[in-house]
Amino acid sequence: MISYRQTLKKYIKPYKGYIALSIVTNILAALLNLLAFSLIIPILKILFQMTEETEVAYTPLNSIAESGLEGLFLKIETLLNNVNYYISEMISSLGTSKALVVLCLYLIVMTIIKVGVTYWSLWSLIPVRTGVVRDLRNQLNHKILSLDVGNLGDERKGDILARISGDVGEVEYSIIDSLEMVIKNPILLFIYLVALFLISWQLTLFVLIVLPLSGYVMGRIGRRLKRESLEGKNRWGLLMSMVEESLGGIRVIKAFCAEDKLNKRFCASNEEYRKITASVYKRQQLAHPVSELLGTTAIALILWYGGHLILTGQSSIAAPTFIYYLIIFYNVINPAKDLSRAAYSVQKGLASMERIESLLAIENSVKSP
Repeated sequence: MISYRQTLKKYIKPYKGYIALSIVTNILAALLNLLAFSLIIPILKILFQMTEETEVAYTPLNSIAESGLEGLFLKIETLLNNVNYYISEMISSLGTSKALVVLCLYLIVMTIIKVGVTYWSLWSLIPVRTGVVRDLRNQLNHKILSLDVGNLGDERKGDILARISGDVGEVEYSIIDSLEMVIKNPILLFIYLVALFLISWQLTLFVLIVLPLSGYVMGRIGRRLKRESLEGKNRWGLLMSMVEESLGGIRVIKAFCAEDKLNKRFCASNEEYRKITASVYKRQQLAHPVSELLGTTAIALILWYGGHLILTGQSSIAAPTFIYYLIIFYNVINPAKDLSRAAYSVQKGLASMERIESLLAIENSVKSP
């Protein structure tokens, strides 16, 4: 059984430079997103008049002597303290209203930069998408031309046409399209989860208990989708073979008045293909509502548990920081939902990839030119 990892390793190796560029730009986009939305906390404090009256002192980062994980946490805490120091200085010098305008402009500028970096990451995958599809078609055409007449007779021409057209197209629109989600979303999930841990480890542990349950549900549906997709592709190849046989032997069909018999055979096979396709689409369309339901349930649970920690004093985070936490968590849900949709798409694409690989794996019995 061909796997997604084997497919990527085999066909994307010549484009690893573009893949590396996409990984770097996605990391930058995730970090810029965190920096942009970090200004939500001081903006909310200004709006709800929650600015601290206590004096905030500036602390240089190089003054922290601790190393390891403890030193990292101290540096992050010191960095946040320095940001609060600069914001308090800006408020005292410009006033609350002007400081709010500066913070909003900063949010817009950071978002523009993040959007530009995100577009750069998407642009870097365009040569990968077009190149892999070109390579697949070239390999299939070379294989067809190199096969002897006996092998071409065994493999029906209609089925071969279905593989070089429909199956290659399915690989393009499923595996290659999902490549962007497979590269971007794990990076986003990792960076956002690290940020969530730094804000509140209690809430994040609760999140890590909730999220795997939704992943298990989506995985069960995806495995069933791949089996049905493979069966549907084989049925489509059979339909194309019937049409090719009818076109090639139309004189014989007319001579023996076999139109009704062949028509009934085609209609029966076409109805089977319709049923399989309908089943695949039903499961595919189930991805969005199921993931939306699971995401909304997770947000409701986070609101309840986070609110409980804040109200009972078990968490040190304030209300604006909790809102920032929810914003980051919402950004975790979208990549998780995209990964679930990518899983469905990949399962369909792997079914087509198996049919392409089976054609490429045919041994040519005639070795002499």
